[in-house]
Amino acid sequence: MGRYALLVGISNYTADLNPLPSAVKDVEALRQVLVSPEMGGFSESDVTVLKDVEKGAIETAIYHLFANRKTDDLLIFYFSGHGVTDSRSDFYLTGLTTRKDALPPTAVSSNYVHDLMNKSRSKRQVIILDCCHSGAFPKGMAAKGLDAVNVLPKLGGEGRAILTASDSSQYAFEQEGFELSLYTHFLVEGLRGAADRDGDGEVSIDELYEYVRDQVRVANDSMSPEFYPVKEGHRIVLAKAAQDDPKLKYRKEIETRAKQNNGKFSLFARNILVRKRDEWGVSASDADAIEMEVLLPYREYEKKLHEFEQALTAAVAIEFPLSAATAKDLKDYEQYLGLREEDIKRVKSEVIAPKLSEYNRQFVSQQQRIAEAEQLKQRQAEVERLKRQQVEADLLRQQKAAEAERLRRQEEAEHIKQKQQSKPVQNEFEFEVVKVRLVKESGFLGIGSSTRIELDRKKGKAQYICENLGNGASLDLVRIPAGKFMMGMPADERQIALDNAVKYGNKREDVEKWLDWSTPQHQVTLKEFWMGKFTITNAQWYAVMGTNPSEKYDVKFQGKNQPVVGVSWDDTKEFCKKASEKTGKSIRLPSETEWEYACRAGTNTAFHFGETITSELVNYDGNYPYGDAPKGEYRQKTVNVDSFSPNAWGLYQMHGNVWEWCEDVWHDNYKGIPQDGSPWLKDGQQNIHLVRGGSWLIIANDCRSAIRSWDDSVDSLSNLGFRVVI
Repeated sequence: MGRYALLVGISNYTADLNPLPSAVKDVEALRQVLVSPEMGGFSESDVTVLKDVEKGAIETAIYHLFANRKTDDLLIFYFSGHGVTDSRSDFYLTGLTTRKDALPPTAVSSNYVHDLMNKSRSKRQVIILDCCHSGAFPKGMAAKGLDAVNVLPKLGGEGRAILTASDSSQYAFEQEGFELSLYTHFLVEGLRGAADRDGDGEVSIDELYEYVRDQVRVANDSMSPEFYPVKEGHRIVLAKAAQDDPKLKYRKEIETRAKQNNGKFSLFARNILVRKRDEWGVSASDADAIEMEVLLPYREYEKKLHEFEQALTAAVAIEFPLSAATAKDLKDYEQYLGLREEDIKRVKSEVIAPKLSEYNRQFVSQQQRIAEAEQLKQRQAEVERLKRQQVEADLLRQQKAAEAERLRRQEEAEHIKQKQQSKPVQNEFEFEVVKVRLVKESGFLGIGSSTRIELDRKKGKAQYICENLGNGASLDLVRIPAGKFMMGMPADERQIALDNAVKYGNKREDVEKWLDWSTPQHQVTLKEFWMGKFTITNAQWYAVMGTNPSEKYDVKFQGKNQPVVGVSWDDTKEFCKKASEKTGKSIRLPSETEWEYACRAGTNTAFHFGETITSELVNYDGNYPYGDAPKGEYRQKTVNVDSFSPNAWGLYQMHGNVWEWCEDVWHDNYKGIPQDGSPWLKDGQQNIHLVRGGSWLIIANDCRSAIRSWDDSVDSLSNLGFRVVI
């Protein structure tokens, strides 16, 4: 029978794992116990120690530990270092250069160890893992068939035993105040004889596990050492313990007394210990050293408990009650310290209970003062109310009667006025029409060139009618003459628009698809109609609907003469219905064809202003001009609807400011569109509708006469508005 051990400790990791200073100390401490003739009884040559080595060296040593063994050989594999799991919860032992993002080539898989254990002829195998998540090691490990073997009773049972410092989800800790890791500290103590609980002079696996488990939990209640025996693995004997060693007997006596009272000795227990110390011949210095070692976990635990109490006292002095975030931090702190639940409850009761009592007292007192003040206020108000009640009741009746009469007369006057206006009175208004020209100039001595903007201005005039919307608001509509035009994007405009959009970071394939929406170009013939001179304003919307949709946004969108925003397509349909009832006219949204015909006003350039625009003429994001135009202002809001110059037919802001809803449902191109200017309502995407003209929020390229876009019928945004036609 042979006794062989492999002890591996990794402290100084070189990749992305934190150093563990105690790991190499752990293996040395365990080696000393194993090679001691009085304890482990292992031969020096049969104990292999590896410190700070890579995966390959560990795997080779594991292979030699399990290969070519006899059935009655005792094999011990001990590892101290980082244990890690991957996304499938497979467990790995780490080497010096292990990387968490490359576990298979840099770390030792538990499957590799399982395979060698199962193939080994040894029937007595012990695995001890002092690392995080070590409870994951036995996952998927099949029990090896263990045939009967003649083993002397004193050698313990045959089988396999796995001891781990934690379960599969926990961390193993290095504890302040301990030179070794917390788990290995008590492992070494147990092998030195402290774990021989039945006093038979042998430390078996199950005795060692129970001793280490109990001692670890004294120091840190968050760690749960685990034990996985196979067959009679729990009976495997790892070390000898001197049965009549006075120091060992005294140690066990101290452990028993300490366990009874959480590391504290009563006067009676102290007297018993002194008498037994003298009875067993243990010197006072040795007794003090043994007591200090046994009580170390209790004292370290008390230090953490005191730290917790001080921190909690300071916290509630700053903030009480604790916020949800602070309460979560407190829970994490409790778990990190590894305190027992009963100790946490006791400290909280002592620290928080007085604070809570004072808080409740102040709260009740404050509520009483508030209630008394409110009662006094109510009594005073009641007195005043009774004084005014009779006078106010009479006045209210008079006011209601007067208001009812006023509303009746106003409604009657409105009705008469609408009848008088049933035939629109056509007026004319004059305005200035602006055209943009880009002038290219050569640089000094013909080197380089630059582009400047020139504006041609001329007078224009158009006919309009005015419809009364009630509540002091009116609606101006401009006459749009009958005629023909080519609808859609001309071929020469496409390349300029494509280059412009790509220049500002859009993908070429996306832009090509968007431009296809405005094709094919086709001729349309339209009858005369009347279109709103401006987009509908906040004041007009309020006069008809009695609401202020723009109030959901910043105040910079809420001016009376700014376009109403935050209205969906469904909302605009309701406005048209109510406005039609007020005016007696059939007010509706324009078709997409009507909109583009009115926008172009006889032009075929990218904009009705000409081949480009500037921020002095249109409200858009001036940081992204069109073509060779210079950058301009980005206002980041809507402007009044009568700002800037209109087109040749007297329509204001057909480019920019707000996208304008149209009647049509969305189609990806013009194939099949009606040729008479009527809305395209068949087929298409019925819950999506056209918007035209661009807005304050977007680049100049998306404000062209031909640009098409869409939104869901229920969308209501800060850059969506509309104008109407009859």
